Amino acid sequence: IAVGALLPGIGGTMTRAGMVEALYVTELAGLLLIYAGYRKCIEAPAPAVMRGAVPRAVTAAVLVLLLAPGVAAAEATAAAAEDAEATVEDDEQSEETMQSFFATTTVTATGRETSTFSISTPVSVLSAEEIQRQEPANAAELLRTQPGVDVNGVGPNQARPVIRGQRGLRVLFLENGLRLNNPRRQTDFGEIPGLVDLESVQTVEVVRGPASVLYGSDAIGGVLNLISRGPGYRQDGKLGGSAGLRYGSAGELWKGQASVDGRWQRYSFQLGVTSRDSQDYEAAAGSFGDIRLDREAPVVDTGVRDESLYGYLGRRLTDSQELSLRFQRYSADDTGFGFVEPELLGSEESFRIRILYPYQEFERFTFGYLASALDSAPADSLEVQAYYQSNERQLANDIDISLGSFGFGAPESTVEADTLNFTDLSTTGLRAEAIKLVGDDHLVTYGIEGYEDESFNTDRSVTTTTLWFPFAPRPFVAQSEDTVANTPNATNRSYGLFAQDEIAVGERLKLTVGARFQNVSTRADSTPGWDIRGLDFEDDSLVGSVSVVYGASDNLRLVGSWGTAFRAPNIVERLFNGPTPEGAGFQILNPDLVAEESENVELGLKYLRSNAVFELLAFRNDIDEGIVQYFLGPDEIAALPAATRDQIAASGVRFVVQQRNIDRLRWEGVEAILGYRTANGWTLGGNYTHLDGKRIDSTNPPTGDTVSEKVNLYARYERPGSRWWGEYRLRHNGSQRANLDANEPVPPVGEILPSFTIHGLSGGVVLFERGALEHSLRLVLENLTDELYAEFSNATFFRPQPGRNLTASYRIRF
Repeated sequence: IAVGALLPGIGGTMTRAGMVEALYVTELAGLLLIYAGYRKCIEAPAPAVMRGAVPRAVTAAVLVLLLAPGVAAAEATAAAAEDAEATVEDDEQSEETMQSFFATTTVTATGRETSTFSISTPVSVLSAEEIQRQEPANAAELLRTQPGVDVNGVGPNQARPVIRGQRGLRVLFLENGLRLNNPRRQTDFGEIPGLVDLESVQTVEVVRGPASVLYGSDAIGGVLNLISRGPGYRQDGKLGGSAGLRYGSAGELWKGQASVDGRWQRYSFQLGVTSRDSQDYEAAAGSFGDIRLDREAPVVDTGVRDESLYGYLGRRLTDSQELSLRFQRYSADDTGFGFVEPELLGSEESFRIRILYPYQEFERFTFGYLASALDSAPADSLEVQAYYQSNERQLANDIDISLGSFGFGAPESTVEADTLNFTDLSTTGLRAEAIKLVGDDHLVTYGIEGYEDESFNTDRSVTTTTLWFPFAPRPFVAQSEDTVANTPNATNRSYGLFAQDEIAVGERLKLTVGARFQNVSTRADSTPGWDIRGLDFEDDSLVGSVSVVYGASDNLRLVGSWGTAFRAPNIVERLFNGPTPEGAGFQILNPDLVAEESENVELGLKYLRSNAVFELLAFRNDIDEGIVQYFLGPDEIAALPAATRDQIAASGVRFVVQQRNIDRLRWEGVEAILGYRTANGWTLGGNYTHLDGKRIDSTNPPTGDTVSEKVNLYARYERPGSRWWGEYRLRHNGSQRANLDANEPVPPVGEILPSFTIHGLSGGVVLFERGALEHSLRLVLENLTDELYAEFSNATFFRPQPGRNLTASYRIRF
């Protein structure tokens, strides 16, 4: 660590002699040595009383104190060097960093377009070009290659993000800064990014860490924001667009898309349509933990048939003001959570669980007003967005339970439980955000946000018990039906006020402070079979954040932040009462739940030059009153009311759960990013994630399964001016102990989630180009070695990824 801290000073001495490159090399080498020292410290044996404190102490000491000599040396060098006399303040950067090959901008992290290098917020930005390189089925699939991010769910439709160990409703899903989270989704799953067609998306932004000051409830683990693309910058009266066809060997996927856009005087428009059809894909043969497949196995319900339609109409009122109307519609049939038939797993499991969405329909209308250069007392710029959306879906659970044979010669007795849920959720919302420059040193962002969700749902369950007895000519068949909804109809309302000030403190230091107040209330509405008295709730939360960015040199930033966030319990967590959507459990309602509150601390550094990037961040996120799925023991089940015990017995489930608050959950970890671009067209890079999660109040782990160690590496060749490119990628997940509650059954994969390494190749070529007309072909080969594996969040309820998969895309732009 000490050597790494001193190296920039050595480079500075060389720079004064005229060797500018030496400063860059020694700065980067110093950062790598500091990180190596940090890892050595936290991995070294230590007394038990010290082990919990080592990562925190080393993080603070390394990144703040021990780095100081190197920072001072770099600062002195920069001051002495003729090419580093310019100061670094707010978003002003050197020409080198602004034109860096690795430079990106974000609108999600700060509420305005900002260089990611000049802010403390850890954010990953994936451009339209990167989206096309990877050819993902949905936005969540892009995240496998990003630091601190994981994926939950399988198939083209059901994948969802996991950010720093948080998933489902602890991750806020946005489109253009507007909420898509659904209060009727299950805790661990959340809303599906598949609702938004990637063909309509310009960039995908992932904020890694809490963001409740700007975005309110649910942004406790991170934010996934999909930024829509608008009409191209075309000459007045000119039309443009694209058309494409894609084939994927996994599931025999076919996808077609077409779009057109144009401008005419003060008007602009865009219209696009996408259609996709995919069958169930097959997992590779092989071993994964305690599971072995002797041959390729279908992963049932991983296909989808879906369609997307999106449109945009804009009108410029003046050169700095515009009105817009955006529309999108998504529909999907017969898509599910995915599973492998139990007999193919060689398991003695007596359960067969199928979770299927027979259909899903989603529509959203967004009316927007955008004004810049207002030069008024309240604001210099203003954006107002009002929206209405409707989300309808059916969820079917088919559970087959084998009771075994009751005697010699008797066929197998069974219990079949079939449930069908219908949910209709409509949302009306508004978000208004203003930006004002106050004096020379304050950039203030402030606004209001409110929304109302109206939830209507019905449930129907039929349980059929078939008992065969020895020598009986016919079985004994008993059937019961229940039409009482598992969750009452409800109205969910929220409003919030927020403000954030970016303060320039001198020439090199930027301080950002922010706060938000939000109220969330839920009212149970009249529902057949429910007594809704006492089922109204209200949560008030006040959160804040402070972040610091220090420009140690034109190329180096030291960053730190502290902030709080919150998440109000949703309708399902508080009021769901019945068999869980996963099928094997029974959930008891808990109206006493309170909101989760988190405290997040980060320290790190960012290095950027014209052809290199390096980032190192250490973080700790504590969640107080964390909501977990608690598994009841036999004594606790026996103490339940008789009517509840009868319901549980009739459903034939294996366990009983309840959503409960616990004292504290903690996730802490390290993220590192490295990239280098050569003059002849090679780009080399990767990222590393270390993540550790635990409960502070007990030995049980936190809810959910995620990576503990993750490495992504890539090598891409794309010669400047060339019409083709090629890329190799490697992803490795280290092994992890499955997060099992004391009363939770051991999954078929075993108590250890095994490590895996996945290789991939991709490439593309421009076949024809003339003016605005371009024909291109892209090929992506995933899981090159045909490995059997499952993402860790899909491993306990075993849902493996596809085997070797070739995707070919042909696209025309005009």
